[in-house]
Amino acid sequence: MSNTTLVISDLHLADGHTILDGFGDAQQAAFEGLTSAAGAAGPLGRADEIELVINGDCFDFLATAPYDTGGITDISTSLEKLSKIIATHTPFFEALRRFIETPGRHVTFITGNHDIELRLARVREEISTAIGGEHVTERVSFFPTRFYRPLPDVYIEHGNHYDFWNQAMHGLWNENGQPLDLNPSTIILPVGSHYFQHAAHPISINYAYFDRFEPSMNSMRQIALLCLLNPEIVMETAKLTMDLFSEPRKALAGLAPDEECSPDKLFEQAIIDFAALQQEMSSRKTDWVEHGNLDNQQVQASTIIEFDMLREALKLPLVEAITAICTPTTYEMGEGVALGMQAVLKQDPTLRYAIAGHTHMVRIDSVNNGTQSYLNTASWTARLAMPAPGEITPALIEWLRHPNWEKVPLRDVTQFIFAMVNSTASGASSASLCVWEGGSKGSYRVLA
Repeated sequence: MSNTTLVISDLHLADGHTILDGFGDAQQAAFEGLTSAAGAAGPLGRADEIELVINGDCFDFLATAPYDTGGITDISTSLEKLSKIIATHTPFFEALRRFIETPGRHVTFITGNHDIELRLARVREEISTAIGGEHVTERVSFFPTRFYRPLPDVYIEHGNHYDFWNQAMHGLWNENGQPLDLNPSTIILPVGSHYFQHAAHPISINYAYFDRFEPSMNSMRQIALLCLLNPEIVMETAKLTMDLFSEPRKALAGLAPDEECSPDKLFEQAIIDFAALQQEMSSRKTDWVEHGNLDNQQVQASTIIEFDMLREALKLPLVEAITAICTPTTYEMGEGVALGMQAVLKQDPTLRYAIAGHTHMVRIDSVNNGTQSYLNTASWTARLAMPAPGEITPALIEWLRHPNWEKVPLRDVTQFIFAMVNSTASGASSASLCVWEGGSKGSYRVLA
Protein backbone atom coordinates (compact mmCIF):
# COMPACT_ATOMS: atom_id res chain seq x y z
CA MET A 1 0.00 0.00 0.00
CA SER A 2 1.34 3.45 -0.94
CA ASN A 3 1.07 6.42 1.42
CA THR A 4 1.48 10.15 0.84
CA THR A 5 1.47 12.90 3.46
CA LEU A 6 0.87 16.48 2.32
CA VAL A 7 1.85 19.20 4.79
CA ILE A 8 0.72 22.83 4.60
CA SER A 9 0.70 25.55 7.24
CA ASP A 10 -0.18 29.16 7.99
CA LEU A 11 -3.35 29.62 5.96
CA HIS A 12 -4.66 32.22 8.45
CA LEU A 13 -8.40 32.07 7.79
CA ALA A 14 -10.03 34.94 9.70
CA ASP A 15 -13.32 36.83 9.64
CA GLY A 16 -13.04 38.32 6.15
CA HIS A 17 -11.43 41.60 7.17
CA THR A 18 -9.82 42.81 3.96
CA ILE A 19 -6.51 43.52 5.68
CA LEU A 20 -6.11 40.86 8.37
CA ASP A 21 -7.65 37.81 6.70
CA GLY A 22 -4.87 35.82 5.05
CA PHE A 23 -7.06 33.53 2.96
CA GLY A 24 -8.50 35.19 -0.11
CA ASP A 25 -9.76 34.06 -3.51
CA ALA A 26 -6.31 33.07 -4.79
CA GLN A 27 -5.66 30.95 -1.71
CA GLN A 28 -9.08 29.28 -1.96
CA ALA A 29 -8.54 28.46 -5.64
CA ALA A 30 -5.12 26.93 -4.92
CA PHE A 31 -6.53 24.95 -1.99
CA GLU A 32 -9.32 23.57 -4.14
CA GLY A 33 -6.78 22.65 -6.79
CA LEU A 34 -4.50 20.85 -4.35
CA THR A 35 -7.26 18.94 -2.54
CA SER A 36 -8.98 18.02 -5.80
CA ALA A 37 -5.74 16.73 -7.30
CA ALA A 38 -5.04 14.71 -4.16
CA GLY A 39 -8.46 13.13 -4.50
CA ALA A 40 -8.14 12.30 -8.20
CA ALA A 41 -6.33 9.64 -10.17
CA GLY A 42 -3.43 11.82 -11.36
CA PRO A 43 0.20 11.86 -10.14
CA LEU A 44 -0.63 13.60 -6.85
CA GLY A 45 -3.59 11.41 -6.01
CA ARG A 46 -2.42 7.94 -7.03
CA ALA A 47 -1.45 6.87 -3.49
CA ASP A 48 -3.83 4.54 -1.68
CA GLU A 49 -3.73 6.66 1.48
CA ILE A 50 -3.27 10.46 1.44
CA GLU A 51 -3.18 12.50 4.62
CA LEU A 52 -3.45 16.29 4.48
CA VAL A 53 -1.72 17.74 7.54
CA ILE A 54 -2.56 21.38 8.28
CA ASN A 55 0.36 22.28 10.50
CA GLY A 56 -0.84 25.17 12.64
CA ASP A 57 -2.34 28.62 12.05
CA CYS A 58 -4.98 27.26 9.73
CA PHE A 59 -7.39 29.57 11.55
CA ASP A 60 -6.42 33.03 12.76
CA PHE A 61 -8.27 33.61 16.00
CA LEU A 62 -5.91 36.50 16.86
CA ALA A 63 -6.97 38.43 13.74
CA THR A 64 -10.69 37.81 14.31
CA ALA A 65 -12.83 40.12 16.43
CA PRO A 66 -12.96 40.57 19.37
CA TYR A 67 -9.25 41.37 19.07
CA ASP A 68 -8.17 42.06 22.64
CA THR A 69 -9.11 39.28 25.07
CA GLY A 70 -6.80 40.22 27.93
CA GLY A 71 -4.18 37.59 27.23
CA ILE A 72 -6.50 34.62 27.68
CA THR A 73 -9.17 32.87 25.65
CA ASP A 74 -12.11 30.74 26.69
CA ILE A 75 -14.77 28.60 25.08
CA SER A 76 -17.40 31.30 24.51
CA THR A 77 -14.93 33.81 23.03
CA SER A 78 -13.37 31.16 20.83
CA LEU A 79 -16.74 29.97 19.52
CA GLU A 80 -17.73 33.57 18.77
CA LYS A 81 -14.60 34.02 16.68
CA LEU A 82 -14.92 30.62 15.02
CA SER A 83 -18.49 31.30 13.92
CA LYS A 84 -17.23 34.33 11.97
CA ILE A 85 -14.42 32.34 10.38
CA ILE A 86 -16.78 29.55 9.31
CA ALA A 87 -19.36 31.98 7.91
CA THR A 88 -16.67 33.77 5.88
CA HIS A 89 -14.93 30.67 4.54
CA THR A 90 -17.68 28.19 3.72
CA PRO A 91 -15.92 27.11 0.47
CA PHE A 92 -12.84 26.07 2.45
CA PHE A 93 -14.82 23.66 4.59
CA GLU A 94 -16.67 22.37 1.53
CA ALA A 95 -13.33 21.61 -0.14
CA LEU A 96 -12.24 19.63 2.92
CA ARG A 97 -15.51 17.70 2.86
CA ARG A 98 -15.04 16.79 -0.80
CA PHE A 99 -11.48 15.70 -0.07
CA ILE A 100 -12.37 13.28 2.73
CA GLU A 101 -15.23 11.81 0.70
CA THR A 102 -12.62 10.08 -1.45
CA PRO A 103 -11.67 6.72 0.12
CA GLY A 104 -8.29 6.77 1.84
CA ARG A 105 -8.20 10.57 2.33
CA HIS A 106 -7.68 12.05 5.77
CA VAL A 107 -7.16 15.50 7.34
CA THR A 108 -5.11 16.17 10.48
CA PHE A 109 -4.98 19.53 12.26
CA ILE A 110 -1.99 20.56 14.39
CA THR A 111 -2.19 23.49 16.79
CA GLY A 112 -0.38 26.76 16.07
CA ASN A 113 -0.04 29.97 18.05
CA HIS A 114 -2.81 31.70 16.05
CA ASP A 115 -5.20 28.77 16.49
CA ILE A 116 -4.26 27.60 19.96
CA GLU A 117 -8.03 27.39 20.42
CA LEU A 118 -7.88 24.01 18.69
CA ARG A 119 -7.11 22.65 22.14
CA LEU A 120 -10.74 23.39 23.12
CA ALA A 121 -13.07 20.45 22.53
CA ARG A 122 -16.03 22.63 21.52
CA VAL A 123 -13.92 24.36 18.88
CA ARG A 124 -12.90 21.02 17.41
CA GLU A 125 -16.52 19.89 17.36
CA GLU A 126 -17.65 23.01 15.50
CA ILE A 127 -14.90 22.65 12.90
CA SER A 128 -15.87 19.02 12.32
CA THR A 129 -19.50 20.08 11.96
CA ALA A 130 -18.53 22.77 9.45
CA ILE A 131 -16.65 20.20 7.37
CA GLY A 132 -19.55 17.77 7.68
CA GLY A 133 -20.20 14.66 5.66
CA GLU A 134 -20.66 11.08 6.73
CA HIS A 135 -16.89 10.42 6.98
CA VAL A 136 -15.86 13.39 9.13
CA THR A 137 -15.63 11.43 12.37
CA GLU A 138 -13.14 8.84 11.17
CA ARG A 139 -11.26 10.98 8.62
CA VAL A 140 -10.69 14.29 10.44
CA SER A 141 -8.29 14.36 13.39
CA PHE A 142 -6.97 17.01 15.79
CA PHE A 143 -3.66 15.93 17.22
CA PRO A 144 -3.43 16.70 20.97
CA THR A 145 0.37 16.68 21.23
CA ARG A 146 2.55 19.65 20.30
CA PHE A 147 4.08 17.64 17.48
CA TYR A 148 2.97 14.85 15.14
CA ARG A 149 4.81 11.85 13.68
CA PRO A 150 2.73 10.51 10.77
CA LEU A 151 5.57 8.19 9.76
CA PRO A 152 8.39 6.70 11.85
CA ASP A 153 11.02 8.98 10.31
CA VAL A 154 8.94 12.18 9.92
CA TYR A 155 8.40 14.80 12.64
CA ILE A 156 5.98 17.73 12.21
CA GLU A 157 5.21 20.68 14.47
CA HIS A 158 4.16 24.26 13.88
CA GLY A 159 7.41 25.78 15.15
CA ASN A 160 6.27 28.46 17.61
CA HIS A 161 7.70 26.38 20.47
CA TYR A 162 11.12 27.72 19.46
CA ASP A 163 10.01 31.37 19.36
CA PHE A 164 10.30 33.23 22.70
CA TRP A 165 7.32 35.48 22.07
CA ASN A 166 4.98 32.82 20.73
CA GLN A 167 5.87 29.72 22.73
CA ALA A 168 2.71 28.25 24.28
CA MET A 169 3.08 25.93 27.27
CA HIS A 170 0.87 27.25 30.09
CA GLY A 171 -1.17 24.21 31.14
CA LEU A 172 -1.24 22.77 27.61
CA TRP A 173 1.84 20.58 27.14
CA ASN A 174 4.72 19.33 29.22
CA GLU A 175 8.34 19.73 28.18
CA ASN A 176 8.01 16.63 25.99
CA GLY A 177 5.03 18.03 24.10
CA GLN A 178 2.45 15.76 25.70
CA PRO A 179 -0.92 17.29 26.65
CA LEU A 180 -1.46 18.19 30.30
CA ASP A 181 -5.22 18.68 29.92
CA LEU A 182 -7.24 17.09 27.12
CA ASN A 183 -10.20 19.39 27.70
CA PRO A 184 -9.19 22.82 29.04
CA SER A 185 -11.83 25.54 29.47
CA THR A 186 -9.50 28.54 29.32
CA ILE A 187 -6.10 29.04 27.71
CA ILE A 188 -3.38 31.55 28.56
CA LEU A 189 -2.17 33.02 25.29
CA PRO A 190 1.54 33.38 24.49
CA VAL A 191 2.99 36.76 25.47
CA GLY A 192 3.41 37.59 21.78
CA SER A 193 -0.30 37.03 21.18
CA HIS A 194 -1.20 39.35 24.06
CA TYR A 195 1.16 42.01 22.68
CA PHE A 196 -0.20 41.53 19.15
CA GLN A 197 -3.80 41.92 20.27
CA HIS A 198 -3.43 44.73 22.80
CA ALA A 199 -0.50 46.90 21.75
CA ALA A 200 0.34 46.16 18.12
CA HIS A 201 -3.19 45.92 16.73
CA PRO A 202 -3.21 49.49 15.33
CA ILE A 203 -0.01 48.74 13.43
CA SER A 204 -1.45 45.48 12.08
CA ILE A 205 -4.51 47.29 10.77
CA ASN A 206 -2.75 50.30 9.27
CA TYR A 207 0.48 48.69 8.07
CA ALA A 208 -0.42 45.13 7.19
CA TYR A 209 2.51 44.89 4.78
CA PHE A 210 4.80 44.25 7.74
CA ASP A 211 3.26 40.77 8.05
CA ARG A 212 3.66 40.21 4.30
CA PHE A 213 7.20 41.32 3.57
CA GLU A 214 9.44 38.75 1.89
CA PRO A 215 11.97 38.39 3.38
CA SER A 216 10.43 39.14 6.77
CA MET A 217 11.33 42.38 8.55
CA ASN A 218 12.10 42.16 12.28
CA SER A 219 10.33 44.27 14.92
CA MET A 220 13.25 46.66 15.41
CA ARG A 221 13.28 47.63 11.74
CA GLN A 222 9.49 47.94 11.70
CA ILE A 223 9.68 50.42 14.58
CA ALA A 224 12.46 52.32 12.82
CA LEU A 225 10.39 52.65 9.65
CA LEU A 226 7.32 53.80 11.56
CA CYS A 227 9.38 56.44 13.35
CA LEU A 228 9.76 58.00 9.90
CA LEU A 229 6.31 57.28 8.50
CA ASN A 230 4.01 57.70 11.49
CA PRO A 231 5.62 58.75 14.81
CA GLU A 232 2.18 59.04 16.41
CA ILE A 233 1.44 55.32 16.03
CA VAL A 234 4.82 54.50 17.60
CA MET A 235 3.94 56.61 20.62
CA GLU A 236 0.45 55.09 20.80
CA THR A 237 1.89 51.56 20.67
CA ALA A 238 4.45 52.42 23.35
CA LYS A 239 1.68 53.61 25.66
CA LEU A 240 -0.38 50.48 25.06
CA THR A 241 2.70 48.35 25.71
CA MET A 242 2.94 49.80 29.22
CA ASP A 243 -0.31 48.01 30.08
CA LEU A 244 1.54 44.70 29.79
CA PHE A 245 3.99 45.50 32.59
CA SER A 246 3.25 44.23 36.10
CA GLU A 247 4.20 47.60 37.62
CA PRO A 248 3.17 51.06 36.34
CA ARG A 249 5.67 52.47 33.90
CA LYS A 250 5.78 55.64 31.80
CA ALA A 251 6.09 55.14 28.07
CA LEU A 252 9.05 56.77 26.33
CA ALA A 253 10.23 58.16 29.66
CA GLY A 254 13.51 59.50 28.27
CA LEU A 255 11.91 61.38 25.38
CA ALA A 256 11.79 65.16 25.79
CA PRO A 257 8.70 66.96 24.40
CA ASP A 258 10.74 68.60 21.65
CA GLU A 259 12.15 65.20 20.56
CA GLU A 260 8.87 63.56 19.57
CA CYS A 261 9.44 64.52 15.94
CA SER A 262 13.05 63.36 15.99
CA PRO A 263 12.97 59.83 14.46
CA ASP A 264 16.29 58.71 15.98
CA LYS A 265 15.35 59.86 19.50
CA LEU A 266 11.85 58.32 19.28
CA PHE A 267 13.34 55.08 17.98
CA GLU A 268 15.88 54.93 20.82
CA GLN A 269 13.25 55.31 23.53
CA ALA A 270 10.77 52.94 21.86
CA ILE A 271 13.41 50.21 21.68
CA ILE A 272 14.35 50.79 25.32
CA ASP A 273 10.71 50.19 26.28
CA PHE A 274 10.45 47.10 24.08
CA ALA A 275 13.67 45.69 25.55
CA ALA A 276 12.30 46.28 29.06
CA LEU A 277 9.14 44.38 28.12
CA GLN A 278 11.21 41.45 26.86
CA GLN A 279 13.21 41.45 30.09
CA GLU A 280 10.04 41.37 32.19
CA MET A 281 8.51 38.63 30.07
CA SER A 282 11.73 36.62 30.46
CA SER A 283 11.32 36.73 34.22
CA ARG A 284 7.74 35.43 33.89
CA LYS A 285 8.50 32.71 31.34
CA THR A 286 10.15 30.20 33.62
CA ASP A 287 9.38 27.43 31.11
CA TRP A 288 11.43 29.00 28.30
CA VAL A 289 14.67 27.32 27.27
CA GLU A 290 16.97 28.10 24.38
CA HIS A 291 17.11 25.43 21.72
CA GLY A 292 19.98 24.41 19.52
CA ASN A 293 23.36 26.10 19.77
CA LEU A 294 22.18 29.69 19.91
CA ASP A 295 24.93 31.98 21.22
CA ASN A 296 23.09 34.55 23.35
CA GLN A 297 26.10 36.83 23.65
CA GLN A 298 26.51 36.87 19.89
CA VAL A 299 22.78 37.57 19.42
CA GLN A 300 22.94 40.45 21.91
CA ALA A 301 26.00 41.89 20.21
CA SER A 302 24.29 41.68 16.80
CA THR A 303 21.18 43.35 18.22
CA ILE A 304 23.21 46.25 19.62
CA ILE A 305 25.03 46.69 16.31
CA GLU A 306 21.72 46.71 14.42
CA PHE A 307 20.22 49.16 16.92
CA ASP A 308 23.15 51.58 16.50
CA MET A 309 23.02 51.28 12.72
CA LEU A 310 19.29 52.00 12.56
CA ARG A 311 19.51 54.92 14.96
CA GLU A 312 22.18 56.50 12.77
CA ALA A 313 20.25 55.68 9.59
CA LEU A 314 17.26 57.62 10.91
CA LYS A 315 19.37 60.80 10.74
CA LEU A 316 19.83 60.40 6.97
CA PRO A 317 17.65 61.89 4.22
CA LEU A 318 14.34 60.05 3.93
CA VAL A 319 15.10 57.87 0.88
CA GLU A 320 18.51 56.86 2.24
CA ALA A 321 17.07 56.11 5.68
CA ILE A 322 14.32 53.86 4.30
CA THR A 323 16.80 52.14 1.99
CA ALA A 324 18.96 51.25 5.01
CA ILE A 325 15.97 50.01 7.00
CA CYS A 326 14.71 47.82 4.13
CA THR A 327 18.05 46.10 3.60
CA PRO A 328 17.43 42.35 4.15
CA THR A 329 19.00 40.92 7.27
CA THR A 330 18.95 37.68 9.23
CA TYR A 331 15.47 37.05 10.62
CA GLU A 332 16.22 35.88 14.17
CA MET A 333 12.85 34.23 14.73
CA GLY A 334 13.38 32.11 11.63
CA GLU A 335 16.84 31.18 12.88
CA GLY A 336 15.43 30.20 16.28
CA VAL A 337 12.85 27.88 14.74
CA ALA A 338 15.49 26.35 12.47
CA LEU A 339 17.81 25.70 15.42
CA GLY A 340 14.99 24.11 17.39
CA MET A 341 13.94 21.80 14.59
CA GLN A 342 17.54 20.90 13.78
CA ALA A 343 18.01 19.99 17.44
CA VAL A 344 15.02 17.63 17.18
CA LEU A 345 16.73 15.87 14.29
CA LYS A 346 20.08 15.65 16.00
CA GLN A 347 18.53 14.19 19.15
CA ASP A 348 16.72 11.45 17.24
CA PRO A 349 18.76 9.67 14.54
CA THR A 350 15.69 7.65 13.49
CA LEU A 351 14.21 10.81 11.97
CA ARG A 352 14.76 11.71 8.33
CA TYR A 353 12.68 14.90 8.13
CA ALA A 354 11.50 17.61 10.51
CA ILE A 355 8.83 19.91 9.05
CA ALA A 356 7.65 23.24 10.47
CA GLY A 357 5.82 26.42 9.48
CA HIS A 358 5.36 29.57 11.62
CA THR A 359 8.14 31.67 10.08
CA HIS A 360 6.29 32.31 6.78
CA MET A 361 9.59 31.72 4.97
CA VAL A 362 10.58 28.74 2.81
CA ARG A 363 13.61 26.92 4.12
CA ILE A 364 15.48 23.69 3.45
CA ASP A 365 18.43 22.79 5.68
CA SER A 366 20.60 19.71 5.42
CA VAL A 367 21.51 18.25 8.82
CA ASN A 368 24.02 15.60 9.89
CA ASN A 369 25.95 15.48 6.62
CA GLY A 370 22.80 15.24 4.52
CA THR A 371 21.25 12.28 6.32
CA GLN A 372 18.46 14.48 7.71
CA SER A 373 16.59 17.56 6.50
CA TYR A 374 14.63 20.44 8.05
CA LEU A 375 11.85 21.77 5.80
CA ASN A 376 9.71 24.86 6.34
CA THR A 377 6.47 25.17 4.37
CA ALA A 378 6.26 28.97 4.75
CA SER A 379 2.77 30.47 4.41
CA TRP A 380 -0.14 30.64 1.98
CA THR A 381 -0.84 34.27 2.90
CA ALA A 382 -0.02 37.08 0.46
CA ARG A 383 3.70 37.86 0.35
CA LEU A 384 5.16 41.10 -1.00
CA ALA A 385 8.78 41.61 -1.98
CA MET A 386 10.54 44.05 0.30
CA PRO A 387 11.45 47.11 -1.79
CA ALA A 388 14.96 47.06 -3.23
CA PRO A 389 17.17 50.19 -3.07
CA GLY A 390 16.32 51.40 -6.58
CA GLU A 391 12.59 50.97 -5.92
CA ILE A 392 12.42 53.35 -2.97
CA THR A 393 10.97 56.48 -4.53
CA PRO A 394 8.86 59.33 -3.10
CA ALA A 395 5.77 57.63 -4.57
CA LEU A 396 6.58 54.33 -2.88
CA ILE A 397 7.30 56.11 0.42
CA GLU A 398 3.89 57.75 0.22
CA TRP A 399 2.30 54.32 -0.33
CA LEU A 400 4.20 52.91 2.66
CA ARG A 401 2.90 55.84 4.70
CA HIS A 402 -0.71 55.43 3.53
CA PRO A 403 -1.11 51.95 1.96
CA ASN A 404 -3.73 51.68 -0.79
CA TRP A 405 -4.56 47.98 -1.10
CA GLU A 406 -6.42 48.56 -4.36
CA LYS A 407 -3.11 49.48 -6.01
CA VAL A 408 -0.06 47.80 -4.49
CA PRO A 409 3.32 48.85 -5.94
CA LEU A 410 5.25 46.00 -4.33
CA ARG A 411 5.90 42.83 -6.28
CA ASP A 412 3.63 39.89 -5.40
CA VAL A 413 5.77 36.87 -4.45
CA THR A 414 3.02 34.72 -2.93
CA GLN A 415 3.61 30.97 -3.21
CA PHE A 416 1.37 28.09 -2.19
CA ILE A 417 3.97 25.81 -0.64
CA PHE A 418 3.45 22.29 0.65
CA ALA A 419 5.63 19.38 1.62
CA MET A 420 4.96 16.05 -0.04
CA VAL A 421 6.18 12.98 1.85
CA ASN A 422 6.02 9.56 0.23
CA SER A 423 6.72 6.31 2.03
CA THR A 424 8.98 3.97 0.07
CA ALA A 425 8.78 0.20 -0.25
CA SER A 426 11.61 -0.10 2.29
CA GLY A 427 9.63 1.81 4.89
CA ALA A 428 11.75 4.97 4.64
CA SER A 429 10.36 8.35 3.59
CA SER A 430 11.15 10.69 0.74
CA ALA A 431 10.09 14.35 1.04
CA SER A 432 10.04 17.36 -1.27
CA LEU A 433 8.92 20.96 -0.98
CA CYS A 434 6.46 21.76 -3.75
CA VAL A 435 4.50 24.79 -4.93
CA TRP A 436 0.95 24.72 -6.28
CA GLU A 437 0.47 26.87 -9.37
CA GLY A 438 -2.50 27.69 -11.59
CA GLY A 439 -5.38 27.90 -9.12
CA SER A 440 -8.20 25.38 -9.04
CA LYS A 441 -7.18 23.86 -12.39
CA GLY A 442 -3.45 24.00 -11.77
CA SER A 443 -0.68 21.59 -10.90
CA TYR A 444 2.32 21.36 -8.62
CA ARG A 445 6.01 21.91 -9.20
CA VAL A 446 8.81 20.48 -7.06
CA LEU A 447 11.02 23.18 -5.54
CA ALA A 448 13.57 20.89 -3.91
